[in-house]
Amino acid sequence: MKRIAVRTGWMVAAMLAASALIVFWQGAWTAVAFINTTFLLSLVPLSAGGLLFVYERGFFSGFAYGFRRLRRSSTRVERYLEEAAAEHESEEQPGPRRFAITYPLLFAGLLLFLAMIAAGYAVQ
Repeated sequence: MKRIAVRTGWMVAAMLAASALIVFWQGAWTAVAFINTTFLLSLVPLSAGGLLFVYERGFFSGFAYGFRRLRRSSTRVERYLEEAAAEHESEEQPGPRRFAITYPLLFAGLLLFLAMIAAGYAVQ
């Protein structure tokens, strides 16, 4: 858990630094420009972390399994042979992969996303 917090902190710091560089490079250094840039930049890790989270939970496993079976069995005879072979051997599917970066991406993106929404209302 500590490793996730450290990685999340580094990602938040990196995104804030990247936002500051982008705003400085554009030449319009205002609080609103910084908040807008950080908000848009936070959507990237939030989306990537969300997709990795959904993948890790196995949401796409059923779709992948169905497409593998559909691709393998093209004729009726082949389907019968595969069903007969499947009765003798169990089809254990390996679980989806786990990624160490999932939660830091998700938490850093969510933290900055919510913080920039609050900052946007505070600036108005």
